[in-house]
Amino acid sequence: MDDGERGRWDARHRDAPDPTPRPPDGLVGLVDVLAQATGRRALDVACGLGAVSLWAAGQGFAVDALDRSAVAVARLRARAVALALDGLVRARVADLAGALPADVTGPYDLLVCQRFRDPALLRSLPGLLGAGGVLVVTVLSEVGAATPSRFAAAAGELSHLARTAGGCEVLRDVEGDGKATIVLRRAGP
Repeated sequence: MDDGERGRWDARHRDAPDPTPRPPDGLVGLVDVLAQATGRRALDVACGLGAVSLWAAGQGFAVDALDRSAVAVARLRARAVALALDGLVRARVADLAGALPADVTGPYDLLVCQRFRDPALLRSLPGLLGAGGVLVVTVLSEVGAATPSRFAAAAGELSHLARTAGGCEVLRDVEGDGKATIVLRRAGP
């Protein structure tokens, strides 16, 4: 990623209000599926200011949070301290283009990627799930989008991810109004 793009994200996160901890968008109405996870590790890919990371830590998950913006990561760390969750949130700067950092290996019981789309990276995520682990991906989609975006997923892109994620059950697969969401759960022990 070039410095101009990094600067744009840093500026966006610098001026944004502190987030309220909340579950991933795709888990609304499905939060109970996390009860089948065998451990309590979470990964928040492109975490931004960390609303999902903070929520997951509040649920007792040890969270690895990754983002390209140093400003977002610093603000997430500070917010975790303020909420007494800093022992559960490990946030760091990472360039996510094409792949996760080599030391991010799983297994994870909750894996979230919202509003960040890199097809190669997305294909690698199901392999990081532990038994009973849940993957939640929500991205922009060209399906029903009001305006075209070079960042939008093609129709059926996340559905294809679900079909190629061996050993995973599809809990949610929706597309429309300019966004797509997939929720997968790895088979339990």
